[in-house]
Amino acid sequence: MANILSKGRRGLKEMYDLLPWRLRSAARELLPFLFTQPLYKQLPIPVPQSLHIDIGNLCNFKCTFCPTGDKNLLEKINRPQGMMAFELFVKIIDDLKAMVNESGTKVLEMHLYKDGEPLIHKDLKKIISYAKESGTALSVETTTNGSLLTKEKAVEIIEGGLDALRISIEHVTNDGYKKITSNFSDYEKIKENVKFLYEEKKRRNTGPAVKIKIVDVNLSKSEIEKFFSDFSSIADIINVNQLMGWSNSGIKDFTLGVNVKRSMGGTAKLRNKKVCPEPFRSLAINFDGQVSVCCVDWSFGAIVGDVSKKSLKEIWEGEEIRKFRMHHLNGKRSEIEACRECHYLKGFADHLILDDKIEMLKKTYEGE
Repeated sequence: MANILSKGRRGLKEMYDLLPWRLRSAARELLPFLFTQPLYKQLPIPVPQSLHIDIGNLCNFKCTFCPTGDKNLLEKINRPQGMMAFELFVKIIDDLKAMVNESGTKVLEMHLYKDGEPLIHKDLKKIISYAKESGTALSVETTTNGSLLTKEKAVEIIEGGLDALRISIEHVTNDGYKKITSNFSDYEKIKENVKFLYEEKKRRNTGPAVKIKIVDVNLSKSEIEKFFSDFSSIADIINVNQLMGWSNSGIKDFTLGVNVKRSMGGTAKLRNKKVCPEPFRSLAINFDGQVSVCCVDWSFGAIVGDVSKKSLKEIWEGEEIRKFRMHHLNGKRSEIEACRECHYLKGFADHLILDDKIEMLKKTYEGE
């Protein structure tokens, strides 16, 4: 304990890593400076704070607010589709482990998803277990629509050691589900799946934090009340999210005409910004190994490398991502099609804003 405390801020994060998940939320509230210190004070960082690994970009839903649900749009931009090979996933984690061991810094959050439904992957349990056993992230999480969360899958997730499972509820009625997803209309099945997972992890006294969310697609007051009534007792965290316009948002209105005024989480007000923090703090690895600078790059328009050809360290510290960062710092974000009209950029919290530190950051990244 004394050795950990002697490391200061890094030591406190190590202590946080030892806490059971149910105590981590309280720790975040008591020690907010660990997670909300201005980003510019931390840069450059040796490993991404946020890492998305898309184990597959296929989905069984066709949600109206999600690019993956628009087959014609994906064909238009010729986005590749498929599932990540387990061997490639192992390579990514091994690359990351080398970076973590060298720097002594872990990824804050590893998300095992990006554009698709992760529960489709046949090796889900192996993937979760390998990520957790590597010890490379403070938290290993994923997000699902819950329709494939069978009893067998729930047990796989629990036994795999996942820290948190975010379940996206699309509506609170069968008709509402059909309208949003186009091809699914069994709301009771979703509730049953969530209930089994929650009760099973309680019975075992181990398992992921169950985070339930719904996107406000102009839901009525009674529909929101029904959402909380149906899920509050079978969730650790529950909240209503806002629609998001994604990257490359000029190509389609993913906000469905709703007048969105706050970030996806509903906390930060939407504001125009010059510099996106994501190229400086995050990476998103697509199913085929192509590496994007952020998790909302659904069009593969912000690619900075290929982890099947280079190490993750080479990409994170490489020339392509440096050029990408400098484009933002030099006021040339509009030259990047994926970034030109990005709705996601508008919703970042205050501690991530870099606009007033541009000149300082130029000195850091011009010389890399």
